[in-house]
Amino acid sequence: MRFTVNTRELNEAVSIVTKAMPSHSSLPLLEGIYFYASGNTLFLKCSDLSLQIETEIPAFVEEEGSAVLPGRLFAELVRRLTGESVFFEGEKTTLKVSSDRVRTSLQVSSSDEYPEMRRVNDEFSAQISQNKLRSMIKQTLFAVSTEDSKPVLNGVCMEFSPDNTLRMVAMDGFRLAIRSEKTKNCTGSKRVVIPSRAMQEISNLLTGGDEDIKLVFSGTHIKIEVGYTKLISRLIDGEYVNYAGFMPKNYVTYAVIGCRELQESTERASLLAREAKSNLIKLSFEEEQLTISANSEKGSINDQMTIQLFGKPMEIAFNSKYIIDLMRVLEDEKIIFRMNNSVTPCIVEPLEGDAFYYMILPVRLFTGV
Repeated sequence: MRFTVNTRELNEAVSIVTKAMPSHSSLPLLEGIYFYASGNTLFLKCSDLSLQIETEIPAFVEEEGSAVLPGRLFAELVRRLTGESVFFEGEKTTLKVSSDRVRTSLQVSSSDEYPEMRRVNDEFSAQISQNKLRSMIKQTLFAVSTEDSKPVLNGVCMEFSPDNTLRMVAMDGFRLAIRSEKTKNCTGSKRVVIPSRAMQEISNLLTGGDEDIKLVFSGTHIKIEVGYTKLISRLIDGEYVNYAGFMPKNYVTYAVIGCRELQESTERASLLAREAKSNLIKLSFEEEQLTISANSEKGSINDQMTIQLFGKPMEIAFNSKYIIDLMRVLEDEKIIFRMNNSVTPCIVEPLEGDAFYYMILPVRLFTGV
């Protein structure tokens, strides 16, 4: 094996694929980076058998070959190389790596037994612009459960409809996040659950432009390709929760609120709320005013902002984290808060359309809050 690559391009490629490399594995080969040099290309990949990321970069290949390099060691090394290019030469168990004045010799493993993930056949597919998909992931991923009691909630549910609508859903028992967008060339109906880690890595790969990306599904996996990079992830088994049964149908009060104002006020109030360890803030809705308050042994705060209220005044309390998490991902100038009372879920929706729907469970109010 003998080839040369650009240092910057190698660094970027290694950074991409190692996102799928496990820190510890019962299969030592998975803790490495698979290299294959052939033609005018260096192909790299990492996998933990649930998630696989592979990419390729241009290379000047004098002698083709493959090997599995020690993953974390090589990733640290390549970040510290200062030369414009990196030259590789080796055979069997030793690979020499040279860049500028640096000469390194690494012990490598044979690639013959590197595990392969299952091939993803195109059983179902749909297309969506990268910026839409990235926005949908950002605005649902925060609500994914981190508990192990219901594994199906550890991912984002994607529901495809024949009318080219994609709905993404995440919930953790305290909040529900739903985002909807139109797709293209959807080949039917499908519901899948994608692990949160895979969704985060998909988001990291997306450029955020208007270019369409194709989502390809088999019965057990998803595959996407962005440029020269391919990601394959196993889907989460199990039937997703019937979230529609939790969604309130009627409301007695709703308010039009500025997103950034609500975020800033809640962040200020949370400084006191977290001192009480409950992280509890109270929202007092009046005719043209919302007061956000919090108390702790170290002090109290009352933060007021102007709103439009329709219906009766109301007091309701939340874990401040749930409000802040939501406001940080929304891009709308104003949103609608819908409520029935202080103990039933609050709904957050856009002023127009149905692009998103969020449900947040309140915390029961006690005297002194």
